[in-house]
Amino acid sequence: MDICIVGRFPPPIGGVSVYVTRRYSHMLNSGKHVGKLDFSNKLFLFELFKFKANQYEVNSINLFVVLIFFFMGKINKSIFVDHNASRHCSGVKKKILLFILNYSAGIYIVNPNLAGFYPSNFKIKLISPFVPPDESEYDSIYDKYPKEVKDFIRNDSFVVNSAWKFIPCGDGDLYGLGTSLKLLDSIPEMKLLLVLGLYEPDFFPEYCKKLIVKHIDSGRLCILSGQHQLWPVFKEKPIFLRLTPTDGDSVSVREALHFSCKTIASDSIVRPAGCITYNYGSFESLQLILNEHL
Repeated sequence: MDICIVGRFPPPIGGVSVYVTRRYSHMLNSGKHVGKLDFSNKLFLFELFKFKANQYEVNSINLFVVLIFFFMGKINKSIFVDHNASRHCSGVKKKILLFILNYSAGIYIVNPNLAGFYPSNFKIKLISPFVPPDESEYDSIYDKYPKEVKDFIRNDSFVVNSAWKFIPCGDGDLYGLGTSLKLLDSIPEMKLLLVLGLYEPDFFPEYCKKLIVKHIDSGRLCILSGQHQLWPVFKEKPIFLRLTPTDGDSVSVREALHFSCKTIASDSIVRPAGCITYNYGSFESLQLILNEHL
């Protein structure tokens, strides 16, 4: 076997798993001898032990995962993809991780700013985490959307924010869901689609719960929850929001730009060409920019 791609399947909205799944499909369709392994499979270790590949592409630099490949004797055939995880690694954990990764076949990074984590002797390659979707799958994906979502995205212009789930961060949340709801409440002509892999209403603060109820009732808010690919939504040309305090090279941003959507993102990192950036932490900056592009 030429290569084994290791990640998590099936793909949720955006993120690493979409990259893993699409890369696997593209390599398979190109005629390469390729296999895949799923981290979430309870038999993962047994399956990895059985696999005999010339190269492993491991979409994680989690220390536990790296240790598995080290102790199984596959580290020198493994290329590890850093999708942003190194930003959260420091101290003793960083020293152990770098010591083991030094024996790997190399590191792929999705953002040039991640290179500073690694010593100069490391084999580093910059890649894009975005693999264009197979648009022939549009109908099968779109048909799985609930009717209320189809109706919402087919009528008038709208704004999209996507997240795995509500994750508290500082005074707000990691993906700016609360900020999106505040924008909706302050801009009368705005309509908002929230795309959530896991929608847990009880985890939202009270002001968010009230705004959700208020604007679902007003018809200006719609929530798409569960495991869905997002790109058919982007074909409707919404404005896409990426309101994160830190980031890798966001797949969802690349996807939105690929489909010519106006994309407003925080200035927390250098964004791809075509992004419209605002001053992260400044609601007024974001509101002003969004108003300009609605």
